[in-house]
Amino acid sequence: MLNGACLADAELAHADLRGAFLLASDLKGANLEGAQLDGAILRKTDLRGSKLRSASFHGADLFAADLSGADLREANLAFSFLQAADLRGADLSTAQGLTPGQLLETVGDSNTRLPENLPRPNWWSRNGKGA
Repeated sequence: MLNGACLADAELAHADLRGAFLLASDLKGANLEGAQLDGAILRKTDLRGSKLRSASFHGADLFAADLSGADLREANLAFSFLQAADLRGADLSTAQGLTPGQLLETVGDSNTRLPENLPRPNWWSRNGKGA
């Protein structure tokens, strides 16, 4: 249980945080490259600009998480819950397990990079704010 933790700019590369409760925590700019976050609760967590490359979020709850500007290349997002997540400027270009259904009700913009096989939600271009 790490709800509300202040871990901004923390060095957590390859950390095992499977099933961790990080509700409304501050992980802005943190290095979580290769971290295991399977099943973690990250609702309303600030992950702006975080390094999440190759991290595993399998089944993680990222409801209303701020992932703007985050590097999610090669991250595993299979079965993760992304409703209301802010993906503006995030790099998901090589993310794995991401589906169109997961992008429903997310926020994105023209700077959000998606895998080539994933269609860009048309509501992302409306007012530049997304859903």
